[in-house]
Amino acid sequence: MFSNQQIETLPQHQRIQFQSLADNAIWHVQLNWLLFYVPLMAVIITVRHFNPAVSEAIATPWLLVLPLLVILSMVYNLYSVRAKGVAVREHDIAFKRGLIWQQITLLPISRVQHTEIHRGPIERKLGLATLRLYSAGGMSADLHISGLTDEQCNDVRQFVQSYGDNASTQENELADE
Repeated sequence: MFSNQQIETLPQHQRIQFQSLADNAIWHVQLNWLLFYVPLMAVIITVRHFNPAVSEAIATPWLLVLPLLVILSMVYNLYSVRAKGVAVREHDIAFKRGLIWQQITLLPISRVQHTEIHRGPIERKLGLATLRLYSAGGMSADLHISGLTDEQCNDVRQFVQSYGDNASTQENELADE
């Protein structure tokens, strides 16, 4: 007969012991932001210099706001990367992120069907990689963990891939008994 018992004590996600990202992760984030801001500032300054009509529209105080925005972004990125963490547990992978809007994503390893390791040019130079985990039924990655070392990515990927092998071995052992 079917029964559905009330659960009195739920597992607490606050008790998860997260590992911080690699030390070079902050450099990766900062360089990516600079690769956006520096060309933007160069274009604005060039257009302002060669076009007098735009020069009046873009007043000097506004040109001071952009470097201030860059500095604030860099400080925010520093704390944001420090707030991120990953935990690989027996049956799931947990990833936390966010300073203002905090988010913890738990992905059951049994649901992972595909993994990818992505390494862009900046990541390769810094010895970092991004792990992408795809679960059943999804077209896009369900979990992106950037800022891991290449070795950490490979270890997690190997663990996830061997999880399915271990689960099928256990099922076969139970079926034989």
